Amino acid sequence: MTAGTIPHRLRAFLSGRPGSPARGPVVAAGRLFGAFLALAAGCAAPPVERAPEEESPPGSSSSSSSRELIERSIAYHDPGGVWETAAVALRLVESRPDRPPRTTEIRLDAGAGRVSVTRDSGDGAARFEIHGEEIVSRSVDGETTLSEESLAEAGLGAETVRRLRDYYLYLWGLPMKLRDPGAILDPEPAPDLWEGQEALRVRVTYDPEVGGDTWYFFFDPETARLVGYRFHHDETKNDGEYILLGGEISGGGLRLPAKRSWYWNDSGDFLGEDEAVALEVEPRGESG
Repeated sequence: MTAGTIPHRLRAFLSGRPGSPARGPVVAAGRLFGAFLALAAGCAAPPVERAPEEESPPGSSSSSSSRELIERSIAYHDPGGVWETAAVALRLVESRPDRPPRTTEIRLDAGAGRVSVTRDSGDGAARFEIHGEEIVSRSVDGETTLSEESLAEAGLGAETVRRLRDYYLYLWGLPMKLRDPGAILDPEPAPDLWEGQEALRVRVTYDPEVGGDTWYFFFDPETARLVGYRFHHDETKNDGEYILLGGEISGGGLRLPAKRSWYWNDSGDFLGEDEAVALEVEPRGESG
């Protein structure tokens, strides 16, 4: 993805604040938090007490490598490999402070690189579909003959659409997306506390061509379930956000965290919440 800045007009579609310069799908996911959720990319940890990093006895869950832990987590969330072989449709209810909830329908076919998004804000519906780098369609309230300028004003500019594709594929594809090329895992997970519960923490950075943020992912030690994550643009500044995951939604062999709650890292202020209320998995042939 070409370097660029999330435009101010994105607020028309996302009801958020403009983001920061972004490069690569992982960076796009991070930067889009600022615009999409009234967040400003960069997740960081909640102010939790860190558990002592003691040596684990042989055979314990924390004695495995980070790669092994992530593979266990993927086996928990997607044991049949659905994420890469089928289309996943989700209905989201998005809540923001001082705004009524809104509904967004997304269809993610990661293996084919096809994403469609329909958002109903109550004032109208905006929709796009993208396949690889080709934007297949864009519409506002069903109108498909809008000028590029009008589409941009509605938050459907070409760059915005591609950033949204990356955002949805990355965040709703976790932990499966941690297999992607360019992800650099610390060799060993570390014991930690996440929201007062024991967890295993994996630090992930990315090849500069993919992304520049530092991410921390937290897993349940027994099941390897993903329970939360955080990221920074500049860890020395304690910038970014942390995301708490709650509940699960299942369908077609896929088991995803149902609720994501977002907070600024430095202040702990609540930024928003997304909840998946419906999940459907379709064989690729049925969804194009």
